[in-house]
Amino acid sequence: MIAYLYLALALFAGLAKGFIGKKTSGDMESFRDCTFINLLRMLFCALVGFIFVIADGAFSALALTPESFGIYTLSAVSVSAFCVCWMYAYKADAYVFLNIFTMLGSIITSLLGFFIYSEPITLGKWIGMGLLVVAVSIMSKYNKDIKGKISLKGIIILVVGCLGCSIGDFSQKVYMKTSGESSAVFNFYTYIIAFVLLLILYAALAMRKKTPKLTLAVASKRNVLLYFLMSACLFLNAFFKTLAAGTLSSAEIYPVLQGANLILSGVMAQLFFGEKMNRKSLAGILTALAAVIIMSVL
Repeated sequence: MIAYLYLALALFAGLAKGFIGKKTSGDMESFRDCTFINLLRMLFCALVGFIFVIADGAFSALALTPESFGIYTLSAVSVSAFCVCWMYAYKADAYVFLNIFTMLGSIITSLLGFFIYSEPITLGKWIGMGLLVVAVSIMSKYNKDIKGKISLKGIIILVVGCLGCSIGDFSQKVYMKTSGESSAVFNFYTYIIAFVLLLILYAALAMRKKTPKLTLAVASKRNVLLYFLMSACLFLNAFFKTLAAGTLSSAEIYPVLQGANLILSGVMAQLFFGEKMNRKSLAGILTALAAVIIMSVL
């Protein structure tokens, strides 16, 4: 029962993160802006993470080994890729479409759990995964109607972001299966390493003469505060998912979490982002929900 409480807390933290991310993406004009925003997000997440480490008293778990450092780095690279790609995609794509596309990551996470840890995937879950692919196909047509045709660059961003999300989720499972000493330490190291990686990327972008200058609105005090709130939500989302990963399988966690997120995100997009539902979007959402129900029940 406690594991599902963790999932509920992760869900609402993720919704808040998405809402703030969509709102602030309007001020972003370049990849440099996107990198700067996520650089701050990783720094704030690392600070929040260290506070959790202190509160948890998990100082012994801070000791690094080659194995743990590898897991933290895998998580950091994945989280960085997902955050940068999805922040960039927020500006160009429909919010509900992005949420359904993210659900494809649950397929990858479940397959990794199956092949590496022999976590069972029932026939119902295989059927549900197939329905998720159908749902993404339907929603891509809805996204084209309201946002226009996705470019090759846009497709690459979506694929890289989806892979980052799924591998990042799976790294939580790897950590809990190996040492699993402290969820707070895992997330602290994830974000501090991600901060270093994005700092290197931002410095490289800044050195290029053709790179546009940082947009002033992106670095405003109001937005920096929103980045901090978004970072706290990002950390809490990952923190509670890591705790849930200690007792539930990947096939149990991620489809259920993404399904509930889909319903609430659809409502949020309708109310706050002006994304009016039509037959395509409704068909895509219902297909995705059917997939989640099938994967959860069968």
